[in-house]
Amino acid sequence: MVIYRVVIYHERLFLSGDAHRTIIQLVGSRAASRRILLAERSVCRILKNMCCFYKTTEEKAEYAVHAPTSLGALLLVRLDAPPTGASSWFCLKVVVTTPEGGVSMFPCYRTVTGSHPLALRDSIAKLVFDDVRPVELDQRINELMYQRQAYRWSCYDDGLPEMMKADDVSSLPAEVRFSVSKETDMILTISRALVELGLQSFLSFEQNWSSFHQIHQLCQETRTPICRLVEQFWRDDWFFGHQFLNGANPTLIRRCTNIPANLAVTEEMVEASLEGGVSLRQEMETGNVFLVDYGLLDGLTANTVNGKQNYLTAPLVLLHLNAINQLVPVAIQLKQTPNFADHELRSHFLRTHVMSELFAMATLRNLPMVHPLYKLLAPHFRFTLEINTLARQLLISDGGLLQEYTAVGGAATLEYLRRASASLTYQDLCLPDDVAGRGLANIPGYYYRDDGLRLWDIIQRYVECVVTCHYHGEDDVIRDSELQSWINEIIVFGRLGDEKKGFPKSFTSVSELTYFITMVIFTASAQHAAVNNAQLDYFGWMPNAPVGLQCPPPVCRGGCSERSLIDAFPDVKSTVHGLATVYLLSKKPADFVPLGGSVAQYFSESGPLEAATRFHRDLKRLSCDIRARNVELPLPYVYLDPATVEDSVTR
Repeated sequence: MVIYRVVIYHERLFLSGDAHRTIIQLVGSRAASRRILLAERSVCRILKNMCCFYKTTEEKAEYAVHAPTSLGALLLVRLDAPPTGASSWFCLKVVVTTPEGGVSMFPCYRTVTGSHPLALRDSIAKLVFDDVRPVELDQRINELMYQRQAYRWSCYDDGLPEMMKADDVSSLPAEVRFSVSKETDMILTISRALVELGLQSFLSFEQNWSSFHQIHQLCQETRTPICRLVEQFWRDDWFFGHQFLNGANPTLIRRCTNIPANLAVTEEMVEASLEGGVSLRQEMETGNVFLVDYGLLDGLTANTVNGKQNYLTAPLVLLHLNAINQLVPVAIQLKQTPNFADHELRSHFLRTHVMSELFAMATLRNLPMVHPLYKLLAPHFRFTLEINTLARQLLISDGGLLQEYTAVGGAATLEYLRRASASLTYQDLCLPDDVAGRGLANIPGYYYRDDGLRLWDIIQRYVECVVTCHYHGEDDVIRDSELQSWINEIIVFGRLGDEKKGFPKSFTSVSELTYFITMVIFTASAQHAAVNNAQLDYFGWMPNAPVGLQCPPPVCRGGCSERSLIDAFPDVKSTVHGLATVYLLSKKPADFVPLGGSVAQYFSESGPLEAATRFHRDLKRLSCDIRARNVELPLPYVYLDPATVEDSVTR
């Protein structure tokens, strides 16, 4: 008789159950153990991190599994909760010590239920053509069959990428649900947001603001240091330009080499704004003129908020980089001011939330857990499916906050998302190409670019190391059928097949694959941080980014006064809901996991582990460099500091 020591690590997700009544079986190359109930084989049970309901709870339990003789090389660990009398539980990993002294780790990070037994593979990553034993091939096929049943595509709108089919968060598979700490944090944060901001007394006020002083009183004590600077400088031209480079939405500005035909600007109109007697044409040729175009808003029907018709503008903004390296506006044409909803729907929701869900769904449906790319990508999809389900329910659905309180709500929401989705390209999502394509490689003071490109390079080096550990040449990439199915689903269900969009429809080289995986990780982590984490800083002072306008924009130059501006701002109730929303989205979660900080152990091979060590070292160095630079800046750019970048889209 021989003994296998089995240690099971499991975490309590929201309303999850107990592991102790689960049936386990070890499968080896020579034999399999009998199926036994864990409760009968407990050696000791150790509770860890059971501090309080608010903290993440993790348990570690040790068991002894007996077998008549050695089972040979361990291939699978099977876990099965009885169909009756036992609740489901979330298994992190299983570590088995063999009678010969070998130790094998079997990653799980899934829910054990009576309806679906789990068969865990060891932590050695394998491509589909690496599996030669029938039991391993069968497990690979069975796992994907189950995943495709559990994670189904659903059409939210014909003009948008498809999404996870879920009536509400309770219908999501348990393994993609929030942890106890995340669920508790969400519940408490929603209920206390208005209290912490001191806004509860304003909820029923639908009247207009009376003065800037009254707006100043709103959230005064909870306003961030950067938000206080925003309030101080929001009227200044240099700060207006600064936000296009380093504010909450730094992805729209591009170099202007020719004045668009629909922008009614002449040399005479802007000559007073250009210093040193230079002409507009000369400055365009030098590369000092930039354009921001909000054409996607043109023609949208503005929402009615609290019974009042709102208004939208679709401006063209022309900016000039002056002799002291300040980016200042020289012309703003309203008929064709950036607003809260434009940023929220396009740069934030579509380009990070929706795209991350697309990548997550394709991964769950096409890559088994033993696949190296599943292991590489899984930490970057943590909680994304649940937060997106909540976003659709609470923000953009009928009765949601964006629908109820913003000018681009109502029918305009979906139409705007359709336009934004139709215009999205692969270049938009790849920061080096995006920066080059917008002509912004050399503009000074563009910290989003500087920090983002360094972060992209760090991620790319890490991805390249992991990918080349498993793909030893172009043939390996081409013949990986699971990988090709993965990219095919992204293209088909993401509606990205138009040649003009530039997305690869298959992979034929290691470098092409590495670049795409880098984009996926960057989108889910760094890009989301750049457009999410700045919201409270730059939107906390409402006049800088109102959720809508209650009056039509002026039709002639000089037709705007302080009084008319205040009258055009959204009413008190709409403002309060907008501020509460950006507070919730910007607040650091209780179980924040920084980029590269996932405790999930998917790899055990030396190559990926060494790459992860270098990855962490590079991230720490970048974080130190960013913090040292920010000490010298009057307006620090903190949003791509790796220490503040979350590993996945969770808020």
